[in-house]
Amino acid sequence: MLNKLTIIGIIIGIVILLLGAASMINSLNAPNEIQEDSATFGVGDLDKINFNAPENSYQSFTVTGDSFDIKITTPDLSNNVDASFKDKASFSWTSTTSGQTIITIQNTGDSEFTEKYKFELARDPLFFTYSILVIIAGVVIVFTAVMSPPAAITLDIIKPNIASARIERSRIFNTW
Repeated sequence: MLNKLTIIGIIIGIVILLLGAASMINSLNAPNEIQEDSATFGVGDLDKINFNAPENSYQSFTVTGDSFDIKITTPDLSNNVDASFKDKASFSWTSTTSGQTIITIQNTGDSEFTEKYKFELARDPLFFTYSILVIIAGVVIVFTAVMSPPAAITLDIIKPNIASARIERSRIFNTW
């Protein structure tokens, strides 16, 4: 029969192991990460967006404001833009080659501008390694919980040995 601490250790280890496995399966099924957000910037502000776009990934963003300059630099030169815009500008493209994409937006108008974007990013290659480390931690916890002797048995074994050692030591000293 396992004691409570061993059972708790096994359960915690299995939960950690399952979290690592789920994370690994997710990273294998969806190697790209979708980032979607919006932001507002004041008069004269500059925003620079820099990310790694994987091959065949869809990118889109919209800028709304009085007037602004936009510069887009992509690995595929056909998607590059360097121009001034008024009121609203929308861009969308599919990156045919993987690489770094840089988007710079400079507010040149008299009011703030708002940008909304949805980018498909290359996931960090170390993310897979993190999943493996979590799985290993779960296995170690389960192994430690299973292989550790129950506390009650350990104490029952140690106590009689200590008591018998005291009795024998007192017999030795009494015989002199």
